Amino acid sequence: MKVKDIVDFSFILCSLGDSVNTVVTKMESKKKSYCIVTDTDNRYKGIITAISLIKYTDNKDCIIDSLVYKLDAISENDDIKNLKKVAFDIVPVVNLKNNVVGVISMKSFVQYMHDGTSKLQKNQLITCKDHIRLRSKYTIDDIIGQSKVVLQLKAQITAAAKTKSTVLITGDTGTGKELVAQAIANLSNRKNQPFMRINCAAIAENLLESELFGYEEGAFTGAIKGGRAGKFLMADGGTIFLDEIGDMQFSLQAKILRVLQEREIEKIGGQFPIPINVRIIAATHADLERMVNEKKFRHDLFYRLHVISIIVPPLNKRKEDIPLLVDHYIRKFSKENDMEDFKIHHSFIKCLVDYDWPGNIRELLNVLETVCSMSNGFITHEDIPQYMYHKSSCNIKGEESINNLKILTSDAQRNMIINTLIQCRGNKDKVAKVLGISRSNLYYKIKKLNINNL
Repeated sequence: MKVKDIVDFSFILCSLGDSVNTVVTKMESKKKSYCIVTDTDNRYKGIITAISLIKYTDNKDCIIDSLVYKLDAISENDDIKNLKKVAFDIVPVVNLKNNVVGVISMKSFVQYMHDGTSKLQKNQLITCKDHIRLRSKYTIDDIIGQSKVVLQLKAQITAAAKTKSTVLITGDTGTGKELVAQAIANLSNRKNQPFMRINCAAIAENLLESELFGYEEGAFTGAIKGGRAGKFLMADGGTIFLDEIGDMQFSLQAKILRVLQEREIEKIGGQFPIPINVRIIAATHADLERMVNEKKFRHDLFYRLHVISIIVPPLNKRKEDIPLLVDHYIRKFSKENDMEDFKIHHSFIKCLVDYDWPGNIRELLNVLETVCSMSNGFITHEDIPQYMYHKSSCNIKGEESINNLKILTSDAQRNMIINTLIQCRGNKDKVAKVLGISRSNLYYKIKKLNINNL
């Protein structure tokens, strides 16, 4: 867009030969704090401000030629993108003969930059929203488990979703921090708006800034025509998830802090800030407090992020959820691969419960996928990966009688019995055999654990 397309014609002119009194009178009559100065041929020479005239109020006959500020003008045929930041609220606009034809108000220009960043960038946003499903796809129901720590986690997610506050999610690698972030977004009033995710550890330092904030055309070598919107602008109105923020370089942390404080961004090569409405959810496996003490993470950013803190528990702190997780993900695997339901022996569950799970849920999913891919339909302890034997107390041999129910809590026992009843289609004899307990003991546990007929 050309400068002449948004020029403001509301301005006043004065001449180099005018007196202070003449200029002050013009400013007061038009209620302006500045005046455009020209020579006798109407060629632009600069501007004069009310502030520069104050010390000459006692000598109003003084000529203003020595008080003129040489402010650079912009041509009416220039591209609006060429406009630079200035210390004044206006920029004079001139034609090819250097005659003043108007001014550009910096306030209106900033608004223009926000409302019409560029037609190409708007099209980029529309294309992304139409062809890439930017909305969060996981909900709180995708967090599987009935353990105390999981129920507490779900309560925290529900509470966080009701606010607009920044959220910091911490937890070991593989615990499901992004799942928590998406669950918060899906419960909030931004659920129908974009959910943008970026892994701060997976992108090179010199590229992360442009990924987050975008850039203007020509900002650097290789910048695409029309520039790029960036993840923050694409998430406007919605949520941005900054995964592994503890790995973000120190210099870029200052820009994230500015977004949190001012609710605006500035693209690489951009001249003016762009207001945005984005909720930030950050996550990390790192100890940010320790990093703050070691001066590896900004303390002011840490406190800005640490408004709502959610800790995702590791799998070895919620082992009673393992039977539910196994049942859920194996059923999902069967459905996705058009396979018959797998039958699971209690010896397989015991091996999983005995294992410490350093890789958490992610490792469990990998194990289940491997086991299902190699199984003939009936899964036992013999199907687990070999490395798990050396890192757990799992040493079951053949059909050796081991009562897996004894090592689990009441909630886990209840879940295992329910799952086995479902798998055996309610046949109590088969359930008792699979669980390795007597039929009478099974009926006792069904009554004690308040399990309704399925």
